[in-house]
Amino acid sequence: MNTRLFGNPDRRNFLKACAATATTAMVATLTAGCVAQPHIQTAMQSVSVPPARSGSTAADRWLELDLYWFKQHDMVSSVEEFWHRYAPLFTGVEGYRGVILNVGWTPEYIMDWSGDLAQRILMPAIGGGGSVAGQQPWVAETAPLTGDWAQRIEQWDMRFGQAKSVPPHGYGPWTYGDLKQLCMLLRGGANERGITDLRVGSLTLAWTAAYGTLKTNYGNRPSFLAEHPEIFTAAIGIKPPFLYFDPGNLLHHDPKHYGGLPDGIPEGMPVHQMFALQWGSLSKAAGLDAIMLRDSFGFPIPYERRGQYGPLAPTAELARKWTATTAALVRETKQANPKALVMMYSNAASAIGDWRCNCCDLETIAKEGYLDIFVDQTWAGAWNEIGTRNTDLWNDSSLGYTFQLAYTLMHAAILADTNVRHYPLTETFDAWESWNVIATVPERLRWEIWAYLHAGVKTPTGLKLPAGSYISWGNQGKRLLTAEDVHFLATNINAASEDARKTTEIFGPTLVYSRETMQWQMDHANPNNDIKEWIDEQAGSVMKWPVPIHSATRLEWLPEVKSDLFILQTPSYLSAAHLKMLVSMINSGQPVAIFGSPAGGISTELESLIGISGVRQNSATFKAALHVASLGDGAAKFVEHIPDQFPTLTRLTTNKATADTQVIYTVDKNPTLLLNTTGGKRVLAWDPPFLRTIGVSNEPLLQIWGGSPVPYAITAGTLNDLLANTGSLHAKQIDMNQTVNISAWRTTDGIRLMAANLDEGLQDNADMSRHVTLVLPSAWRTFQFKYEWNGNKLPIMGTEIRINLTQAQSILLAGGS
Repeated sequence: MNTRLFGNPDRRNFLKACAATATTAMVATLTAGCVAQPHIQTAMQSVSVPPARSGSTAADRWLELDLYWFKQHDMVSSVEEFWHRYAPLFTGVEGYRGVILNVGWTPEYIMDWSGDLAQRILMPAIGGGGSVAGQQPWVAETAPLTGDWAQRIEQWDMRFGQAKSVPPHGYGPWTYGDLKQLCMLLRGGANERGITDLRVGSLTLAWTAAYGTLKTNYGNRPSFLAEHPEIFTAAIGIKPPFLYFDPGNLLHHDPKHYGGLPDGIPEGMPVHQMFALQWGSLSKAAGLDAIMLRDSFGFPIPYERRGQYGPLAPTAELARKWTATTAALVRETKQANPKALVMMYSNAASAIGDWRCNCCDLETIAKEGYLDIFVDQTWAGAWNEIGTRNTDLWNDSSLGYTFQLAYTLMHAAILADTNVRHYPLTETFDAWESWNVIATVPERLRWEIWAYLHAGVKTPTGLKLPAGSYISWGNQGKRLLTAEDVHFLATNINAASEDARKTTEIFGPTLVYSRETMQWQMDHANPNNDIKEWIDEQAGSVMKWPVPIHSATRLEWLPEVKSDLFILQTPSYLSAAHLKMLVSMINSGQPVAIFGSPAGGISTELESLIGISGVRQNSATFKAALHVASLGDGAAKFVEHIPDQFPTLTRLTTNKATADTQVIYTVDKNPTLLLNTTGGKRVLAWDPPFLRTIGVSNEPLLQIWGGSPVPYAITAGTLNDLLANTGSLHAKQIDMNQTVNISAWRTTDGIRLMAANLDEGLQDNADMSRHVTLVLPSAWRTFQFKYEWNGNKLPIMGTEIRINLTQAQSILLAGGS
């Protein structure tokens, strides 16, 4: 979902007028030179997932679609049509199988429930022509836009100048009894097709409205949300005001009869308590056995790295209070109907920002044992693709493909020591928005499926990989996905899930989450306490070049796991034992990279060991600004087509480097990226730039990066050099103009190597192809590789594989002796 919370004007004329200027300003540099808590087992824990049978898919599978698609007055034929199309998605799946219905978006249908199945559900108002206000136009989208920026703007204009290919559609006069009947029919249709134990749930999001749909009055009576505005709180610093569902708020007295409160609402009842009681009553009466707490539940501000109180959690007390009330919401919702699954949804942005910005300690909530499922809303194509929305050419690039992989990896590390089942979201088209990823860039979607289902955590007991897939949406207006679309999804999700189950090793660098550091940061929370801990945003930027980052782990597990290269998140404020472990690791020659500010983000002992130190220039005004960066001596060898000087957006610190380090680049003469290979060490230290994530939707990635890709490309090149020097999989040469994502893993039957052309908008020319030569580890050099998705054999050029990708192409190579 990508609702524009903070306004989204149509900028076609602006883009046309500025295309040439933007080209000059933004691509100049690109083309230059051409500690864990024990898990608490509770009585509320869900039943175990059945083991997989031979030939089955051992994974969970959910499909989300809007209630408005079903024919309210002919549900039998509607359900038959649904299962005729979607049964192949669920056939053979042995984990949880479920359908999640959108019942008008907001918590209205839960909070307003009276206990009477004949009661009409208050839905968003019907607009002109039977549409719901806020639905974007659905037009034919069959391929990505091509050409330079000016040509793509023209194609975008033509695309949305077409007649609508799918008519808009609104909600009918549904009752709670209708909803119950639909749930029964969906289960019955599933049973007839051998899909047993189907779960039917509903979603809700924590807003007063979605897509501008909610009206304060429906017919002759006011909505619950209109009568009880006290359930919402206004976020600080957002204009126009953004209201979010606040589970810690207190309700006013209300004498009306409610399903979960037959004597009415007593004065001062917490919102989370009423929500849970209402859900328990409604779910049992209507036969709903799962609830998806979607956008802004737990993480009030979605789609960017900021929170309800500002860019960072302002105090430890506020963060603890928010986590406690969110935990109460999850716990009481589960207790109200223990047989129903409780699911949560990410905010789509940095996983580190969950706690640091939105004040929600997901790990603590997960370890209470009441949360069953967590879904990363990996709508990567919907946010990455250019010209797929009617309102703007550009999108939300910091939520795109590689960023979502990094966010998923960090969430996986955060949840790895819990029983929560973690999924990525598999996008298709949208029931409200205009984009259509499965039609425009199916090979990028295929990459998403395989990449996110192989996003692995290295634990002391082996790899932990995602438990299933959450597919959205199943409808666009009254249109379902085609049979070909369903075959594509089922084939790829089943194959990727099976392959993930056989995966024994993930190659390349491993991101290292430091819970210990984040705990210190939250215990000392203040609005300026930023040590550049945003490892997922930083890695998501670096991964746009061929550095195969595809795994994560936790700092406390480092002695028990292995990696080609560990990338440490801000290793500061560590225990003596953990600090000693890191010192020993670096001195042993294990390749290590440290991402974080030398002013507070790296312990002084590690700074001394690697040869860098730093202090803030002005702690009271630690703000990001554009500065001039320069390459150090010999640094150009790490990346082709890189300029000697470039702009960078950064929170500047005064840094110093010792004489035994190689300075790769400086910012205003302050060492910012350095490499230390003395005494057998192989360590990189990076004081990362600032990534703009607040209020920047509809801007090219280069603007979000501050006008230059060089800081990320040169970091990728230096990481690549570390990999090359240990004989690991690496690129023969990093080229700033060749953004190719790669990843590699081992299964019980061989090596997998995946590559994808994912990003556009970094260069203003019509050449959308991307190229890289990969150098194989010595153990792979006798393998014969073939294209897994078409079976063709790939010739190996000695020790190298040349990858050539057309626009939006992805490939998977399988190698074995």
